[in-house]
Amino acid sequence: MGAVAVLASGGWPLASRAERWGALIMGDVGATLVFAACGFFIAGRALAPIREMIERTRSLSARARSERLPVVNPHDELGQLAVVFNATLQQLESAFAELDRFAADVAHELRTPLTAMRAVGEVALREGNPAILHDAVGSMLEEIRRMHQLIDRLLLLERADNDEMPVHLEAGLVRTLLVEVSDALSLVAEEKQQRLEVDCVDHLLAVFDPALLRLALMNLTQNAIRYSPPGKSILLRAMAGDGAVVVEVADEGPGIAPEHQQRIFERFYRVDQARSRAEGGVGLGLAIVKWSVERMGGTVELQSEAGRGSNFRVRLRPLSSENVSSD
Repeated sequence: MGAVAVLASGGWPLASRAERWGALIMGDVGATLVFAACGFFIAGRALAPIREMIERTRSLSARARSERLPVVNPHDELGQLAVVFNATLQQLESAFAELDRFAADVAHELRTPLTAMRAVGEVALREGNPAILHDAVGSMLEEIRRMHQLIDRLLLLERADNDEMPVHLEAGLVRTLLVEVSDALSLVAEEKQQRLEVDCVDHLLAVFDPALLRLALMNLTQNAIRYSPPGKSILLRAMAGDGAVVVEVADEGPGIAPEHQQRIFERFYRVDQARSRAEGGVGLGLAIVKWSVERMGGTVELQSEAGRGSNFRVRLRPLSSENVSSD
């Protein structure tokens, strides 16, 4: 453009039109080369952080889960991209850690009954006594029942994680469901000389999925029966208050210490490992309770003191004009 201006002003006298065109072409070629070199240099400087990010991304692996991309300036576009990518890596690291812990817990839970069955079988074969063999088969069948229960609950939670279970919310009478759970588990409670009591008015309505709420209350009541001493009462109570319908399962068992209450709803978590396994628990019941209640849009919480019993409280949505229809 400078050459064109000079030629137009006559400041650069050339003998002929051909010389002028030749000067313009040479100037254009030279300018193009200069601009190309400058553009290559500028683009290289601008893309250097991207190349570094690509190389660091290639070096990431499942074994180096704690590595992150460098964030030079979190306020520009590349910095924001690195921040988002690091957040994704953090989520993946947490997911891998949870998966490793879950796999280890499952392996431990399956190894325990298998070890027990092997020990019982070896002893029975070594003794060769028909009575001992009969008892051994009964013991093996009991361990198989526990493994079957574990697998069923794992499959249920796997479907829950994949969001494959539909939810059918409807308005229903809470007392009806409490009575169903009490009737279903009354014989189990009577075997331990316990009493199941229902305290709920007949007309109390809430919005819930009957199958999911029954599943949650069955698990809570079974836990209360398992850990309550003989001769005690287990209360299934429901009431309206604080913009919700509150359903409680209260027992007079040993209670749960504060340090365990934050983790009691985790999968495979037990307050007393040995006692829970001996009595048939697999550490998944409360995890199923939490999932079932949250799936209905409710919450579950625990109020307990060591030595003074436990009270599991489920909060459900009350009946209103906005949530009468089923989901």
